[in-house]
Amino acid sequence: TKEPGHGTGLGLSITYSIVEAHGGHITVERPVGGGAVFRVDLPPAPADAPLQPATTGDDAGAPPNAPAARRAILLVDDDPAVGRMVKALFGREGHVVDVARSARQALDLAGARSYDLVIADGRATANKRLFVEELVDRHPDIKGRLLVATGDVRPTTEEALQRLGLRYLRKPFNLRLLRDEAARVWAPALS
Repeated sequence: TKEPGHGTGLGLSITYSIVEAHGGHITVERPVGGGAVFRVDLPPAPADAPLQPATTGDDAGAPPNAPAARRAILLVDDDPAVGRMVKALFGREGHVVDVARSARQALDLAGARSYDLVIADGRATANKRLFVEELVDRHPDIKGRLLVATGDVRPTTEEALQRLGLRYLRKPFNLRLLRDEAARVWAPALS
């Protein structure tokens, strides 16, 4: 219903990822009169699931699922919807997400602060080359904490990322896979 060039086209994909991450599924019905109805089915909570007690005092402002370690995450993506999605996913776990809308801004942020995870759009460029190449050249220690997000499914792209030794995810994001990849990046830090 939006004019061409308006919106990101990720709304349904993001919804699907959230529903899937919770063990549910989404279906679409197309009534004869037009329009569409999207139905979300989520499984019930297990009968033996403990109830969350009400918080009081100092615990009142803490996130419900605060992680053992609060992580700093840098997202490099010019799509505001991706920024909102990644902030929501990791923010509810207590992590801090800085969003850089340009490669230049991301390089400045990476030079000023240490990040536990960098999620970068595979198309981003800096100094006439791929941003991820520039970032790894400037900060070689960040390579193991870098995830490249790409919608480019050509074999040459996959080969280039493998040649660089970088982890990557396909766009649009599957939130469960994104969370799992982040856990893999952080796993060595836990031991």
